Amino acid sequence: MRIALDGMGGDYAPREIIKGAVEALKELKDLYIIVTGNENSIREELSKFPDELTDRISIYPTEQVITMHDHPKDALLMKKKSSLYKAVELVKEGDAAGVVSAGNTGAQMAISLFVLGRIKGILRPAIAVPLPYPNGKMGILIDGGANADCNEKILTQFALLGKVYLENIIGREVSIGLLNIGAEREKGSKLAQKTYEILEKTFPNFSGNVEGNELLMGKTDVIVTDGFTGNIALKSIEGVAERILDAFRVELKKSKTAAVGALLMKSSLKNVFKQFDYETFGGSPLLGVNGISIIAHGRSSFLAIKNAIKMCYKMETEHVLEKTIEQLNNEEDFEGNN
Repeated sequence: MRIALDGMGGDYAPREIIKGAVEALKELKDLYIIVTGNENSIREELSKFPDELTDRISIYPTEQVITMHDHPKDALLMKKKSSLYKAVELVKEGDAAGVVSAGNTGAQMAISLFVLGRIKGILRPAIAVPLPYPNGKMGILIDGGANADCNEKILTQFALLGKVYLENIIGREVSIGLLNIGAEREKGSKLAQKTYEILEKTFPNFSGNVEGNELLMGKTDVIVTDGFTGNIALKSIEGVAERILDAFRVELKKSKTAAVGALLMKSSLKNVFKQFDYETFGGSPLLGVNGISIIAHGRSSFLAIKNAIKMCYKMETEHVLEKTIEQLNNEEDFEGNN
């Protein structure tokens, strides 16, 4: 299997990108990685590792780099020779099973949609963001920010995309919930109420509304919402977690007793923080496009890149794209207008 990796995407590229690729190859013995980007920079990073660890990495030289400040439209139209654009093209041309990038999220969505196209019948692609649940379990929130404005049919398709994806990742049937401001079916906006009715009729495992304070409680496996609300919810969680961690560090410096206590609890605290570390999951798949496109966090270290590559690998080995298309063809309710 070959996976395309954007070698220039992310705050720590290409150093952490290459290190992540090497770590992934250690675990996936049948994997080959094509790294796109500046050849000299990539070769410099590859030289830091033994040849036996890099002999399954090839370089696809590119001339341009999409920065975090580039507007998605500009990246799409003016940077077709960039590392990200070429990585997506490798998927389109069948030279790679999927693409992984820690670069500009908006650009990756735009390029993936334009180059790979949508799955027939899908109205809008969506970002499925992993959620850390108790006891090491994982759920997803969809959409994490690709679509600010949605109707009930689009949200219903998000539920299907999330269901097929997660069932193949965790290997069991999953439940579906709708992010809302109350548990009762009549709560929320008109859109939420209409979507509730459709989800209830369409999915036997629909478990009702999920309130904001239940996002990480594991009430349901797939949480459906529009990209505007979903992105705010996710960034709120991330911001609160970072604020608590910062406050914790400040308090430790104030008291020797607290510092000693933290030292004694170091192992337990490490396990707690690990549960909320996005690097454990690696990335978020852009579902609904006609190919595998994994969006990694811009601050990704090698660990996050490694796990994003493994996510891409698993989506291909479990034939998630093919199963999504098959289920769409079997469900008239999900047919959209392209």
